[in-house]
Amino acid sequence: PAVVIHCAMHCYRAPTNEWFKFCGVTSHRHGSHFAYPLKNVNPLHPVMKGFPEIWQTPKEELYHVATVWPNTIPLGSGYSPETKKDEVCIWVNTYGQGRVFGTTVGHYNQTMQAPEFMDVLARGLLWACDKLGEDGKPLPGYGPKPAK
Repeated sequence: PAVVIHCAMHCYRAPTNEWFKFCGVTSHRHGSHFAYPLKNVNPLHPVMKGFPEIWQTPKEELYHVATVWPNTIPLGSGYSPETKKDEVCIWVNTYGQGRVFGTTVGHYNQTMQAPEFMDVLARGLLWACDKLGEDGKPLPGYGPKPAK
């Protein structure tokens, strides 16, 4: 399992597409910094259950996605006034036998501290580890520990 967040998309500049196939999307750049409405484009997917229909991000970087690879399932997107299209910004991917949760969201601390971001990140991690139920809830033993 793997979780790739924000700048992980741009970490490797090898002369191959294998890194991007692993991540699930190809992105070489992002646009300007602005707050944008992030749309839940797959509300029935377990990772997106509980995520709002639209979440207004704080000031963020919306990455320009050149390729969504065949094993990738888009989960969230934001409209870019620069590219004039919706850009995938939350997704899941399978690479070989591995599960990958990815998001280009998360440049600023205020985004990473937002409950919506933390919730979708937790569900994405659980999904990647095959510990998330179809109902979007952690499997037994993988949820919050009961208060003592």
